[in-house]
Amino acid sequence: MKLDNITELPSHLRPGCIKTMQAVNPLRERSYYINSPEYWGQPKRDGNRLIVIATWDKVYYQSRSQKLKRQPCFEINQTLQQAAIASGMFILDGELYYPSVTGSEHRTSAQAATINAARGNKTKATPIYAIFKALWFSGRDLTIETEAERIAAGEKIGKCFRQDFFEVLPTARSQEEKAFLALQQEWEAREGEIWILKNCVYKGGKDRHSQAILRTKYGLELDLIVTDLTLVKGTGRPFSAAIVAEEIEDKLVPRGSVVTGFSFKDMREIIHRHTAKPGTVKITVRCSGLTEKGNLWHGRFIGLCES
Repeated sequence: MKLDNITELPSHLRPGCIKTMQAVNPLRERSYYINSPEYWGQPKRDGNRLIVIATWDKVYYQSRSQKLKRQPCFEINQTLQQAAIASGMFILDGELYYPSVTGSEHRTSAQAATINAARGNKTKATPIYAIFKALWFSGRDLTIETEAERIAAGEKIGKCFRQDFFEVLPTARSQEEKAFLALQQEWEAREGEIWILKNCVYKGGKDRHSQAILRTKYGLELDLIVTDLTLVKGTGRPFSAAIVAEEIEDKLVPRGSVVTGFSFKDMREIIHRHTAKPGTVKITVRCSGLTEKGNLWHGRFIGLCES
């Protein structure tokens, strides 16, 4: 892809080159981050990570795996384009999700539409782009600044966007705000929270040692490898269960099986990928925890991981 129109960007911030900071599991209890003045909190959204690079003549979309993606919808693309023309080029880091009529969050429009249909609502699910922070704004590379400055820039950019397609993710800064965030997330049966070391440096990927970006959840979510697919004749399903394992220090640890959460489209895609390259298909599974034997407890398929 020709990128002549954005040569003013440093190489690490060009489309397809941006490495996102990824949340890791915390080493302390949730209460520590609520009480610590060094950490801020944000609600965790249940969608797909998406980087937006908005220039005066085009908007680029990049996934967490550094793949370029299509625009989520015309309205989002138009709003971003107009903002870049009016205010100059910017880069946002955020999450794209599809809300259902019940308020639940989903990674695809089909998943949200299924919930809507079950409630008798045939309205098409529309995407929401939740803004975490900005990586470039007003001609400045914000990856060399603090996380607090990146969040503030994201809030400033997001103020002029349409609220029906955008969300500036609320940031809890005080102890009282953080305690309320955790209480609200649990009360509303949300996925969990993100805790941010407000003065941390920017480092792409997962950095377990710095504990800069953390995720606490009301449940457990794992990225697992499909090792086998079982089939029971007469069920009418492409497969009955996905046998899964977790990759830990280059070893595969069995985690049992997953039988729920799949659509027929999901199943067909999993079979296609598994047949082509067995042992390479990775899926995201949410569960209530692990049993004493290390298997999933009430595991449910959430989505295919990006390769």
